[in-house]
Amino acid sequence: MTRTSAIAVAAGTLGALLLVAALRHSMLGVMVGTMLSPLPLAMVVFGLGSSYLPLAVVAGAVAVTVMTGSFPLATVYLAVDAAPVAMLSRLGIDALSTGNKPVTGTAMGRTVCWLVLTAFAAVMAGLAMMAGPDGIEAALRAKLEAVLATVPQSVTAADKVGSGEDFSATMTEMIKAAAGLLPGFEALGWCTRAIMSACLAQMMLMRMDIALWPTPAYRGFQTPQWFAVLFGIAVLAAAMLKNDAGFMAGNAAAILSLPLVLQGLAVVHSAAGLTKHRGMWLTVFYVLALVTAGISALLLAGLGVMDQFLQIRSRYLGVRTGGE
Repeated sequence: MTRTSAIAVAAGTLGALLLVAALRHSMLGVMVGTMLSPLPLAMVVFGLGSSYLPLAVVAGAVAVTVMTGSFPLATVYLAVDAAPVAMLSRLGIDALSTGNKPVTGTAMGRTVCWLVLTAFAAVMAGLAMMAGPDGIEAALRAKLEAVLATVPQSVTAADKVGSGEDFSATMTEMIKAAAGLLPGFEALGWCTRAIMSACLAQMMLMRMDIALWPTPAYRGFQTPQWFAVLFGIAVLAAAMLKNDAGFMAGNAAAILSLPLVLQGLAVVHSAAGLTKHRGMWLTVFYVLALVTAGISALLLAGLGVMDQFLQIRSRYLGVRTGGE
């Protein structure tokens, strides 16, 4: 085995360790593995090349099986870590096709859109299989209630006597809200983990001066117009449809919003780049965005749609969305 192959195997094993730690709710897993277990695989792609990814993935799958004694958990590793990183490895192929120049904004947008569409298809298929006599949302709510029933309650006897009905009503509303948001959030988490890992891997590799390709011009991120149209259709369907169809359309709109949110962020960064105190303005923006996460996501998605059709960056901010 060559030195490069050994590094790929070690990276795959490390990623598997982080994922297993996250599944077992250890401190390491909660702090790092929950969001960044795909990071070692991403570093293999952007530091060694896509050809070493299969070796790292096999090593990771074997490591998960050995550490847990469960082959099904190895399939979880393949689904949640290996698959999205493999899709993002397309960016390396795009970099080679441009003569080792930075990947264009349109190439980044196209790759992320296909990643999101994969998550969308998986969630829609999963929801369709959950259809029952009372509807998909009711079936999902029943599963959440069954899970919560296994969690020990910390409510005192006095609380139960004095406010048992209020507590029960509150729990019912929380479960209902969670059932409505969970499918979309799961898909968004699947995509976000991979995107964060890819960006962080590229940054770390650039600092170590071993990155295979230049860092993309993130401010040039651009989704295809057909994707914005697809998102608009999902939003209209969510507003007009009811029952299972409306439930699925709402989750579809949430999932499909991610690339447009990223495009909205690209507009914000482009505008901040024209100011004297770019870092300060971006810090204020991200603090406010975190405090008002739901509203901010809607506004950023809307900004992304506006930029898609009005070309805000190229017309007013002097940013070429091709990433050049």
